Amino acid sequence: METIHRDFIDAWQRFDHWLTTSLFPKWAAQGFSENGAALECFDGEGKPDWQADKRMRVQSRQIFSMCYGYKKGFLPEGKALAQATEKFISNACPDALPGFYPMTLDASDKVKNAATDLYDVAFFLLAYSWQKDALNDDHALLKAKNLALHVDTVLKSDHGGWLEGTYAHTTRRQNPHMHLFEAFIHLYRVSNDTFWLERCNQVYALFKQHFFDAQHGVLLEFFTTDWQPCPTGSRSVEPGHMMEWVWLLHEFQTVSGTDTTRYQSVLYRHARDYGLTPGNRWLHDTVTPEGTVVSSTFKSWPMTEWIKAALVHSTLPDNANREQDIASATFAIHQLIDGFSHPQLEAHYTYVIDSNGQPVDPKMAASTLYHLCMAHNEASRFAAAFAESPAVSG
Repeated sequence: METIHRDFIDAWQRFDHWLTTSLFPKWAAQGFSENGAALECFDGEGKPDWQADKRMRVQSRQIFSMCYGYKKGFLPEGKALAQATEKFISNACPDALPGFYPMTLDASDKVKNAATDLYDVAFFLLAYSWQKDALNDDHALLKAKNLALHVDTVLKSDHGGWLEGTYAHTTRRQNPHMHLFEAFIHLYRVSNDTFWLERCNQVYALFKQHFFDAQHGVLLEFFTTDWQPCPTGSRSVEPGHMMEWVWLLHEFQTVSGTDTTRYQSVLYRHARDYGLTPGNRWLHDTVTPEGTVVSSTFKSWPMTEWIKAALVHSTLPDNANREQDIASATFAIHQLIDGFSHPQLEAHYTYVIDSNGQPVDPKMAASTLYHLCMAHNEASRFAAAFAESPAVSG
């Protein structure tokens, strides 16, 4: 186990250096406009693309990411950047309830899509939780609760959970509810308010009743309005989201005491077996419930979710593969950096690559930084614990 731990610590140090001394400085220096707006992406040449529309989910994710960097101590300017972005949003949408914003602004900061999406709401809740965590902002908790109550009023569904948004829709997604789960868990952690734990329980009930396909042991993505598997999307399974749920279920178990180990185990095994086919180094984007590969591309963010899932899976009781799980996290860190660092551009990760590791979409998306931060946070926790173990520290 000593060698396994040392290898992981080495990988973590490489990840830490890449994120904190290469990527974050570029985002902090070039990823925000003078009015506080967060950049959507750097283009394929590594230049800021200020002509792109501004999605609200990116604005909220970047508030989170800057709070994260500030809390971790490697981004002293993170607090000011997060506060400037929040001020920008308030100025651009002065009549909106905080967190219940239009989906998209155009390049000139005018509203382009006035509808509100549940997915975006989830990330504002997460951003508010981290404003409390990193900045000790109690007002952020008030905004979060007001937002949750408003969503209950406007988007609560008769069939459980919440509607997709304020727009007409015939398909429902597990994805926004997954991110609500994430935000609710962290809001409970930073507030100890059972208001949030009750909402965690609501999402967990949806997971057990609808999202989890017990027959195949996988996570379904798309549903009808009454949560039946969507006829056109029921064959779509994303290993990255399954990994994400492994970590979330572990976090939920930690804060609630609810035993989720069975689900964690099944989801992790199938996400790894189906997502990582022989000879590949990255998780496939999409497979069928039986594990047949559908996509021929690989996105960067599932690798971050694999890191988190492998680490928490290694802690499951009666797990005979703990060393393999830690080794998998080590492997995933290296393949994330090696596979998705742009081959020519410094401080630039790519979003999608092909089976040969060549960029399909060479832009550096702001939305991915959130995933990198979450993986970094989990990896740092395990690296610290491994470093303190007698076999390694002695």
